[in-house]
Amino acid sequence: MSDFSADAILAELKSFQRDAVEHVMYRLYDAPNASGRFLVADETGLGKSVIARGIIARTIERLQHDDSVDRIDIVYICSNSDLASQNLRRLNVTGDPHIGLTSRLTLLARESHRLAGTNTAGRKPVNLVSFTPGTSFEMGSFRTGSGEERALLHIILSELFGLSGPQQDSSKVLFQDSIRTPERFALLVDRMLHKLDGRVEQPILRAFERKIAESRLGDSYLSLLSDLAGEGTVPVFLKEQIRHLTAKLRAALAAASVDSLEPDLIILDEFQRFRHLLDEGEGGDAAKLAHDLFNYSDAKVLLLSATPYKPFTQANDESGDDHYHDLMTTLSFLAQGSSVAIADIREGFAEYRQQIVSGKPATEHLARLRENLLTIMSRTERPQLGGVIRERQLPSFPPTGADLAGFVALERLATELGTPIGLEYWKSVPYFASFMDNYKVASALDRRLLDNEGSIAGELKDLQQIDAHTISSYGQIEFGNSHLRALAAETLDKGWWKLLWLPPSLPYLAPGSIYGSIANEDVTKRVVFSSWTATPTAVASLLSYEAERRITEGSRLTVNSSEARQSISSRLDYSVSDDRPARMSTLAMFWPHPELALAGDPLRVLRDSGGDRITADEAELFVSTRLATGPETKFAWEAFFSRSGARPAGLPLEPSKLAQLLTARATEGADQNENSAGRLITAHVSHAIEIINRPENVASHPYLARLALHSPGNIAYRALGRLRDDNDLTSDAGQWRAAALLSNGIRSLFNRAESMLLLDKLNSAEDEYYWRAVLDYCADGNLQAALDEYFFQLRSEVAGAVLDDELLMALAERAVSAITMRPSVYHARNHSAQGESIPLTARFALRYGGKSQNEESARQPEIRNAFNSPFWPFVLASTSVGQEGIDFHWWSHAVVHWNVPSNPVDFEQREGRVNRFAGHAVRKNIAAAHASDVVSSEDPNPWKVAFEAAAVTHEELGDFSPFWVYPGDAKIERQLVSFPLSRDLTKIDRLREALTLYRLTLGQPRQEDMLEILKRRGVDAASMPVLNLSPPESSITAPIEAPPTMKPKDI
Repeated sequence: MSDFSADAILAELKSFQRDAVEHVMYRLYDAPNASGRFLVADETGLGKSVIARGIIARTIERLQHDDSVDRIDIVYICSNSDLASQNLRRLNVTGDPHIGLTSRLTLLARESHRLAGTNTAGRKPVNLVSFTPGTSFEMGSFRTGSGEERALLHIILSELFGLSGPQQDSSKVLFQDSIRTPERFALLVDRMLHKLDGRVEQPILRAFERKIAESRLGDSYLSLLSDLAGEGTVPVFLKEQIRHLTAKLRAALAAASVDSLEPDLIILDEFQRFRHLLDEGEGGDAAKLAHDLFNYSDAKVLLLSATPYKPFTQANDESGDDHYHDLMTTLSFLAQGSSVAIADIREGFAEYRQQIVSGKPATEHLARLRENLLTIMSRTERPQLGGVIRERQLPSFPPTGADLAGFVALERLATELGTPIGLEYWKSVPYFASFMDNYKVASALDRRLLDNEGSIAGELKDLQQIDAHTISSYGQIEFGNSHLRALAAETLDKGWWKLLWLPPSLPYLAPGSIYGSIANEDVTKRVVFSSWTATPTAVASLLSYEAERRITEGSRLTVNSSEARQSISSRLDYSVSDDRPARMSTLAMFWPHPELALAGDPLRVLRDSGGDRITADEAELFVSTRLATGPETKFAWEAFFSRSGARPAGLPLEPSKLAQLLTARATEGADQNENSAGRLITAHVSHAIEIINRPENVASHPYLARLALHSPGNIAYRALGRLRDDNDLTSDAGQWRAAALLSNGIRSLFNRAESMLLLDKLNSAEDEYYWRAVLDYCADGNLQAALDEYFFQLRSEVAGAVLDDELLMALAERAVSAITMRPSVYHARNHSAQGESIPLTARFALRYGGKSQNEESARQPEIRNAFNSPFWPFVLASTSVGQEGIDFHWWSHAVVHWNVPSNPVDFEQREGRVNRFAGHAVRKNIAAAHASDVVSSEDPNPWKVAFEAAAVTHEELGDFSPFWVYPGDAKIERQLVSFPLSRDLTKIDRLREALTLYRLTLGQPRQEDMLEILKRRGVDAASMPVLNLSPPESSITAPIEAPPTMKPKDI
């Protein structure tokens, strides 16, 4: 048995991240009078989760020889399951499966038998347990919990009290609650028993028994069972009593689960979303339960947040937040209530305020304040490069007459309903009347319609609303909103609807007529942030509809329905005619051919041409000279399969197995509206194998070079091959299998109705062969370069893992999940047909998150994964709420502020979603500066070469270059939309001014007053000393020796 070493994990970190890890470990474990709690508050996008990964590794390394610790339990708590799924891969340093309780602490008993497992390397077991606080600590929002929780309570109580058969029947009635029938609840109980392997772990059972005995909940439960004896349902007079008891039992089970968890390290990620749990005095029962966890034995608590307290608040802050109170509450939690420590910090901030307001030097006071704060927190900020943020006002479109009439009608309706509507509703939400679900005015309208529809018929008729008939016939819908017109002018009007993926940052060939007509420097995905919950749905629905309308305009698709789209024959399916395979060209397109992939590599063409980006036609002539052997055949596919090396060694040639690989899907989330390849592909594969096995029959064809260069099968094979090196554990057969999956995902993309109609519209040559149009489109848009860039990012996210065939397949699956994600369907209100809605299919733009702040969409991980790919969606619309820590930066460096934020810090927090590690702007700048280094290298991975070349320049930026900051023309874009002559313009000016000064008000009460004083004094923020909370340099000054497989870690 070998000891666990953290060195390989720390080798992935930059020096400022290693400094943080070593400082945190010292403060948690070794410092005199350590509180056991620490906050890492690094600026957004600098990799707090990666620092946490290093701390986890160091913790395991430290505790593995501690005899008082039987197993090492790491508890990860964050506000939503999407953030958890994003970060858990990074935090798992052992490679063992984590216990993903991303739902409820009360269900820990279902998984607790896994906590006592053994590590795969034979070492002390390490458990990474994750859950969300909303359903684990909060017991009041839905008192009876989930059906699974109640089934578990029934099983535990039945065992504790040895219930008889009739008593168990009564217990099931008691806990049935919202489950429709007793039979369904009984089935839920049986499933839970199966998951528990027939028993509940003793630690949880005994802890729960103690808690219900102390609170006499057991007596109440048995009493209710007596009341329910012989009852098939719960009598009305007992329902409230049962709900109350169930809530109390859930709380007791959660507390018992905490006792059994034995946490060693607790990580609270983006904890500002559940900050109330830190204050045991004011946070109620939820905070008390949380503190039972935080205070467990020798557990250490690590907090992660770029905004652990509201950095700047105003006297009239609508949320009621107060910067000073938030800060002191957080610091008090970190100091475990030490009054001496907090008093020193308060005094330090007061002295700093006095010095800076009076214009005196504050350097000494800041040094003392830094020393005190570094005992419980640290914060690193990236160097300020001039012009990293480019602020741009999008074109202003004045409201139309129809817009103004719509507002008047909306206001008249609201007045009639007694639910006044402010101007901001109309300014912010296109067709508010169509998307006003979950607003009071919609509820009031629904009530009125049930009572007397006729009394408001006139108001409804005059509303500016979406017309169902126009939508169903693909008619043009005017955007109905000045902001949306501005966004459409930046995206759709520039031709983005013609693009199936974004242009790559480092193209190998000159773009064709489609991609070449679009200014590459402007193309980056847009993240739209609005303060209004209806805006994301409206924006995503209307933009997507218009993109699809432009594609279908003039086509044979004239009815907007899923049935009409499905009626369009898929042109890339496999079919048989006269008992012979009829789509061999399709098979050749999506079959990875290793030898032809090598001969037709566009990167090799770029290098061989001396770095000049030649056209696709010139590249074909270039490759044709390499392939000009053998007689010309009638069919391109025949020449394709006649070439040697059509399959790697070790790949079986059984047609059925190959057919299965070539038609595999990555996930259940794939678009199921596309016809699958079906069993008919087997006939095609059999015919291909016949040709492959023919001796010495090498043939040529005019389209062979085009297939070698641009077929999705070869593109996929090369993209995955870029990731391989001499130190990994991959095989050629494993690469082929992953490429087959990826290639089939691309087949699905081009097999969609809208893709086929788009290529028909763009195909000026009117080539009757669709497969040729696909090849031309892949060449036009440099699909090879786009996928190479994308897979460099995918690999970087799991850089610490050794690449093997399984991981290669996992990366391909993730890409295919993005490419084939099914569209969303949103619904607009149809005021002309009560009870009906207007369905709007969305793919070009999507909503991220639910329609209300507390709603969590199960699709969020899917949508984020697709947005972080070069493929659709190109626009993501969301509210600012709950998006802290989420990555949107892979293919986006532009944030559209739909509404002017109320706080200067919101600018930074929103833009922090795209201003992150190796983001789109950074890659564009590196590609522009180091394309020549890529050309002169022989390394098959162009992005590895580019980043290595960039790393030796701009040394003045230290570890932050090149992954976080790299100078160049591409910037993080702050895009603002406003009406002409709007008050928003003045508000923007005030916020911009506050943005430069608010950092000087850290730790101060009445920040607004201090800001006014600083403005009147004409303080230059750039010349003032600021509080530096970066951790001290660790003793590890040089990078740790890393295994050869290590690459930069994605943040």
